Amino acid sequence: MTKRLFIPIIMAMMISFFACSEDDSSAGYSYNDPTIYSSSNKTLFSEVIFFLKPYVEENDIRKYIVTDTLFNISLKINNQYSYLSYSLPMDTLHIEGKESSGNFRTTSTDIHYPVIMNVDVKPESFNTAGQYANLLNNYFTLSPGVYVCQIISFDIKTSSGITTTVYTPSLSFPLEVKENTTSSNLGEFAIPVKQ
Repeated sequence: MTKRLFIPIIMAMMISFFACSEDDSSAGYSYNDPTIYSSSNKTLFSEVIFFLKPYVEENDIRKYIVTDTLFNISLKINNQYSYLSYSLPMDTLHIEGKESSGNFRTTSTDIHYPVIMNVDVKPESFNTAGQYANLLNNYFTLSPGVYVCQIISFDIKTSSGITTTVYTPSLSFPLEVKENTTSSNLGEFAIPVKQ
């Protein structure tokens, strides 16, 4: 008889244990949000901003490529950390003076494709309990200092909708990470695209 009463009591206790509401202090946080891992009130560095201006040249005149977005933008920092992103969408319908130049739609007006790239440093795997503790105590992020950034390549669509990859092996520039800042503007880069 006591066994029959014991089992429902244990089950009721387990249900009430798992049904307890969680602390609402973490509401609104994403596990991708670096602030959840910070044990201090410091702002952690998390993104770089830059502008790409791809162009073709005709008779020594620059014509800027018109497309809705640049994608698979590959960035390396200190030849160690790799990131992929895309540019913010562009409203190409309202760009004036569009014309065909080889494989692309172009315009003589500068077009800046803005890129906001997340550069959190996330370890690929954990091997020890100490590495887990380190993650909980201090989210992995770029420490203050100067780094070397390289834009390796990006993909762009031609006027016929075919995707082509543009390689930029010589596009290197410094990134200065300042303490207690979340982002850095790297500037704008005009990039020649071969037809």
